[in-house]
Amino acid sequence: MDFKKIIFPTDFSESSQFALPYAVDMALKYHAQLTLVHVIEPIVTPVDFAWGTYNYPDIEKQVNTYAEDSLKKVVEESIPDNVTTDVVLLFGKPWREIVTYAKENSVDLIVIPTHGLSGLSHAIYGSTAEKVIRKAPCPVLTIRHPDVKFDMP
Repeated sequence: MDFKKIIFPTDFSESSQFALPYAVDMALKYHAQLTLVHVIEPIVTPVDFAWGTYNYPDIEKQVNTYAEDSLKKVVEESIPDNVTTDVVLLFGKPWREIVTYAKENSVDLIVIPTHGLSGLSHAIYGSTAEKVIRKAPCPVLTIRHPDVKFDMP
């Protein structure tokens, strides 16, 4: 098996930080291009927000700037110079954008942490990793942080 294009979706969580070395090791082993992907979900607001008004373009700009800066920081601090690296900022539902990006760019492997920043939303909406695994056009390597506990029935 030959992996030439590997993507690593990150939400900058502790689980993502733990999983990143696996993606880097795979990129080194296979001399693959490693693409860090971060997906920004659109800001959803109630129709009548009674507590005041907000300047959503400013908030979106701040979120974009934070994501771009965070991606650059991850590359500078955690990825060796001998790994060909790219960063991609996408907008939409994370699982859908990750799968679409993988399909459109002929990605060979997705390395993804099993848990991110979701918390309660996982119980309501399901996890991003689960949906990526089900829909991905390529193999998916999932990495579970050792501190993440779950109960078996």
